[in-house]
Amino acid sequence: MNTPQLQNDKLKIINWIAQLEDAALVEKIKSLMKESGKPYLLTNEQQKILDSQVNSNKSLYKDSEVLFTDLKKNNGL
Repeated sequence: MNTPQLQNDKLKIINWIAQLEDAALVEKIKSLMKESGKPYLLTNEQQKILDSQVNSNKSLYKDSEVLFTDLKKNNGL
C-alpha cells in the first residue's frame, strides 16, 4: 500500500473510532491493540489533543466517507 493511501486509511479509521458509541466495540479495538505486541504510547502533546476532543461537539466531525470523497476530489484521485 502506498504511503498516501495508508495515511488516508489511518485517518478514516481514526475518524470512525472517534465517533464510536459502542463500548463493546471499543473494548475489541483495545484488545486488538494489545495483541499487536507493540506497546503504543502517546506523547503528552498527543494525549492532550485526544483529551480535548472527548467532550467536543460531535456535529463538528465530518463523516469518514465524506472526508474520503473530499480528499480524493481535492487531490485529483
